[in-house]
Amino acid sequence: MKQFFLFVTILICTCLNSYAQVFDGGPGDLENKKLGSRNKSGEKGNEMDSLGYNNVKSVIKSWKLTDFASRIEYVELDTMLGSQYNYNPIFRNSISNTYLGNLGSPYISNVYKDRNNSEQFLLFSNYRDYMLKPEDIIFFNTTTPYTSIYYETGGAKGQAENLLKVLQTQNVNPFWNVGVSYNLISSDGQYQNQKTKLYDFSFFSTYRKERYGLDFVLNQNSLSNEENGGLLDDTELTDDSEDSENLQVKLDDSKSKLTNFNFFMKHSYGIGEEREVVQEKDTTYAYPMNFVYGFHYESDSWRFRETLLDDTFYSNYYYDSETTFDKVEYSNFRNSFQLIFNENKNKWIRLGARVGIISDFGKYNSRLEVNEISLHQKDSKVHNNQLLAGLFSNAGSKLNWNATGVFVFEGYKQNDFELKYELTKWIGKKDSIPHGVSIFAKLDSKTPDFLLSKYYGNHQQWNLNLDKTTELELGIEYFNEKNHIKIGGHINQIDNYTYFGLSATPEQTGKGITVLTGYLEKRFKLGNFYLNQKLVGQKGSEDKILPLPTFSVYSDNYYKNTFFNGALGLQVGFAVRYNTAFYAPDYMPSTGQFFLQDQKETGDYPKVDVYFNFRIKRTRIFFMYEHMNASIGSKNYFSAPHYPLNPAMLKYGLIWTFYN
Repeated sequence: MKQFFLFVTILICTCLNSYAQVFDGGPGDLENKKLGSRNKSGEKGNEMDSLGYNNVKSVIKSWKLTDFASRIEYVELDTMLGSQYNYNPIFRNSISNTYLGNLGSPYISNVYKDRNNSEQFLLFSNYRDYMLKPEDIIFFNTTTPYTSIYYETGGAKGQAENLLKVLQTQNVNPFWNVGVSYNLISSDGQYQNQKTKLYDFSFFSTYRKERYGLDFVLNQNSLSNEENGGLLDDTELTDDSEDSENLQVKLDDSKSKLTNFNFFMKHSYGIGEEREVVQEKDTTYAYPMNFVYGFHYESDSWRFRETLLDDTFYSNYYYDSETTFDKVEYSNFRNSFQLIFNENKNKWIRLGARVGIISDFGKYNSRLEVNEISLHQKDSKVHNNQLLAGLFSNAGSKLNWNATGVFVFEGYKQNDFELKYELTKWIGKKDSIPHGVSIFAKLDSKTPDFLLSKYYGNHQQWNLNLDKTTELELGIEYFNEKNHIKIGGHINQIDNYTYFGLSATPEQTGKGITVLTGYLEKRFKLGNFYLNQKLVGQKGSEDKILPLPTFSVYSDNYYKNTFFNGALGLQVGFAVRYNTAFYAPDYMPSTGQFFLQDQKETGDYPKVDVYFNFRIKRTRIFFMYEHMNASIGSKNYFSAPHYPLNPAMLKYGLIWTFYN
């Protein structure tokens, strides 16, 4: 009830404010070098704002840093009536996931090509989509302050789910922008001992003037979860009519906590004679060469606690048979130096090129072996020095490509390498409606994560000598934005695949594994009716080692229209998620990892959500009845073995944006 009254209060204030204000500008492009005392139309104004502009319209440029923080990639702000009801971060990156049913719980994508294998700290790999790290930060340059508030809530007392996202950014002057963001997930869960709480706070800033540029990020993530081990008896859900909060679970008073701190700073300096270029319809200023220095510090921590041990759930107790406290910490310093040769800007080379060196020093703090001093922790230092080289062509109007190679020449991961090639061929010019073909190729050889080789916990321990994992990935995609279609295929060939086996400890197979993936995205439009369909098909050569659903589907269908000259937008529809049955991996609370099981198939169940959205000026409001078919037909709605989806729940929320 508290959440409802809070929502109504915010809603009333929002509507009053939306009708009272006149919005005379929206997101657009911003010149990168100079912003004169004219508004977007170039007309003189009579009053100056705090940045020295006359009658300034709200003009926003936003981007991320990519290619080892050496290149800007422009991103568009989500200001339209659309997919805000698709609130769970894990489903924004993959249409199908195995997870523990509750918002904020660990997950693993059911689509192999969508899996994230680049996380340096293994114990964060199953939480990555909830986190905000420097590579995820959107930087801004704005003529007026920009603020965005997202709030979503639902559920009864003791089962409430809340999600909050706040972003505020503004320019101090035409060259310097600062911003803060705060994201919160707090979900009590619909089942016993399932509460999750996650937050991230970021302070970011960017400065661009003439030859010099600075990007800065200070970021903190914290994730706390209660671990219930899943349902004690699955038939209590499938055969009985008990409420979710009365179903018995396997574990009591088990908790895990993860923290992550990041500090990132990048300096760039232009060398040579400045020249004006137009990139993605935006006027920028480039130099023949850029020197880029980056510094990144990261500190991670994972803790698992049990005050009551269940000997029916765990078979091993290596240190303590009464309580458990396992802890692993990791920290890393990284320095990078790059020299960027911008394409067509110098007499030595016509293509773009980059060369650089990356040096990182890391430290793991983990427990000693059981035959040594029990419960003591030990530091294990690792370092890596790697070379970076690449060629690129991004200025072409019909063809762009990027080739990059990284080689570790000294350190813990010596002789690791990654070669990557991306090409996009437009049919017509790329500045028109996107239409063309993309090709992707990657070959890498990587040393398995340090914690896959050695770990000592109260319930699981291992000390393994693992070979490098080698993977070849090839992909092709055809895209046509005019006809709203995207179709593609991937092939992955993996040697020395490393995974958590039936015993919930790491294993490595000597068999080569092939995964074939095909996908199709298509939007159909019939008047004001929209049918958005996404389909992924997969076939792996070793289902017992790498189980995957054969088909995964996301179908989003709605009616959308505007009224009162566009001041009011309306959208009403339903969304369905489905994947075929397969032996989805089980979850081990004491390591936070998913592992193989061959006892229970999950899937073959459609989850249906019904939603109603409307927009008033800059404010978007949505209502959703999630999992509305929970009490219809089969109750075999497990998202992971012994972990069911949440039953039906009414959710509501809003997105409120300000441009002044």
